[in-house]
Amino acid sequence: MRKDKTNQFAKLIYNRLERMSKKPDKILYDNSVREALQTLEPAGDTQSRQKAYVIKKISLCGFIVVGGFILSVLLWIKDETGTTIVDNLIERNIYGDGERDISLIAKDRFGTYEIELSLEERLYQERELNALLEEFLPLLEKAILGENVSLDKVAYQLRLMEHLNGFPFTVAWQTDGVYIDNKGRLIHDILDTPQLVELTAVISCEDFEAHHVLNCMVYSKAVQPSQKEQIIKELQEIQDKTRNEKFMTLPSEIHAEQISWTYKKSNIGIVLLLATPILAIVIYFGMDRDLNKQVADRNEQLKLDYPEIVSSLALLIGAGMTVPNAWQRIVRDYRTKRQETGKTRYAYEEMLVTIYEMESGVAQTKAYERFGRRCRVQAYNRLATMLSQNVRKGAANLAVALREEAAYAFEERKHTARRLGEKAGTKLLVPMMMLLGMIMAVIMVPAFQGCF
Repeated sequence: MRKDKTNQFAKLIYNRLERMSKKPDKILYDNSVREALQTLEPAGDTQSRQKAYVIKKISLCGFIVVGGFILSVLLWIKDETGTTIVDNLIERNIYGDGERDISLIAKDRFGTYEIELSLEERLYQERELNALLEEFLPLLEKAILGENVSLDKVAYQLRLMEHLNGFPFTVAWQTDGVYIDNKGRLIHDILDTPQLVELTAVISCEDFEAHHVLNCMVYSKAVQPSQKEQIIKELQEIQDKTRNEKFMTLPSEIHAEQISWTYKKSNIGIVLLLATPILAIVIYFGMDRDLNKQVADRNEQLKLDYPEIVSSLALLIGAGMTVPNAWQRIVRDYRTKRQETGKTRYAYEEMLVTIYEMESGVAQTKAYERFGRRCRVQAYNRLATMLSQNVRKGAANLAVALREEAAYAFEERKHTARRLGEKAGTKLLVPMMMLLGMIMAVIMVPAFQGCF
């Protein structure tokens, strides 16, 4: 039912375009489209088929435009309703889901600021972390050994890992940098005496961190932070204080300035709305390209069938048949095969049209010439010329000429098959190169990882 309504709407548009004083001929009466349709199906009303073809294109493009418009409106409505923040509360992800990237819009009397916030996940309660820590420490001490038997004798690189599967902790390592670096690698090749090195593991669950102490004298910044930087700093401070809470409350004011908050719009609906007509235009003209592809495939099929047709004509005429009888015999055999297999061949269909024309009173010479013009392939024009000349002049050596033409056609068919094979090989070149790249990556990546 919906498809019928779309077709009716497309017919209405077509009729409106046809009634215009200055008709869009490129859309309604494109010569290339008419010739392609007539080439693919020579029998029948080409004008009606072209009208149905144009209506089909308009129907498809109209469906795309309407669907894209509706989807754009729905996305726009979703985008508008999804940007509202109720009571300045934004929900965190549960622990293990990772941080959540949020685009916010902050507004105060000075202006509007786009803020990119990575809202971190909610943490465990302190009592839960303490219980996990008792299990974590023995496993961590064993895991960092690597090839060493114990920490009492370290002769191999330590595996100073940052995470341990099954635990929420993050580990940062601090060393003196003299004997072991922060990757756990041994710095000196040879030592006169064993050295005692202190390793410090900073274990955190996003809310605790210990730093190596450096003596520094701190002064005020020469350039004070901008309003946006102050907002970001304030958000970070609030986030650090509320990590155990399900919601993070955005500030209503910063430094006595009122701020309103909204989520940043994605504008996907607008982008889709702009892209929809472009897509419809591409599909509209892309259908013509597909039609031309069908014509090209037809011509290739005609070239492949030509040697068999000429060879059959030469055989039957050489056996004593007249040209019309040989022509009808070939077409009769084709019709039998078509009923058995259901497959149609353009060249034989054109021969069938020629028989219909001769039965309706068209002269043989005229019918053969029109056959050559309809096929639109040079080889069939040669065949039509030979047959029409035979009717006019009564050439006695027609069978010999057809045998020579058949031999030449089979040679051309070999060249065509070779060319199609080379074309198929070229198409396979790209996936073969991609496969080669994948194989090289599989081989080289482990090799480089082993080097480092």
